[in-house]
Amino acid sequence: MDIIYYNNILWTALSLALGYELQGQIIRGVPCVKRNFQLYCPTAGNTYPLDKIETFIDENKALIKRMYGSFTIPGGNRVRRAPGVPDMHSGDSYFRHVRQAAKPPLPDTQSINSTGRIDACESKTEIMTPYWALNSARKLRAIVNTMHFEQAIHQEVCSKQSTSRCSGDCGCEQKYKWHRLLAYDPSDDCAGIFMDWFLFPSCCVCRCKP
Repeated sequence: MDIIYYNNILWTALSLALGYELQGQIIRGVPCVKRNFQLYCPTAGNTYPLDKIETFIDENKALIKRMYGSFTIPGGNRVRRAPGVPDMHSGDSYFRHVRQAAKPPLPDTQSINSTGRIDACESKTEIMTPYWALNSARKLRAIVNTMHFEQAIHQEVCSKQSTSRCSGDCGCEQKYKWHRLLAYDPSDDCAGIFMDWFLFPSCCVCRCKP
């Protein structure tokens, strides 16, 4: 087995078992996977402050309503609107207001490419719901994701470092984009829910040496 690949597996296993070591501190119960400089946590783990987040929302209904309003779903039922305004958020982040049991598959990006061209690099498109992430100050924050308020990220992740069309002096490089999401600081309950900036993969490009 390739040594680097083995080390990555070992690192992931240790992260899941012990927590991620951040600035000399062990954050236990945070199921994260390290991708380059990104802390990626696709599941909540056993330390996610769900009760505190829901309590803050419940105790600040007037504030939530004043800031985020409400919306109407088909059938006339009014549902609390997910926090934030979509056009306030950088990148491809968006809010899914209602969970759906059956999620339609994403359209093939190649099939809707009007030019008929294909990408030089291979990538995988994902819709990911983050529960933990490092903010722009490299501080660990819980991303607000509850039954009523769900935040998701549309991202494109490189599948390979090189391809037949991107090799030699060229290589496939992961690009990132900042997203503004609702967050919660587990170490400071007084801060409540606030907006913060987080870095997530945006696209995969072929870059060459000058």
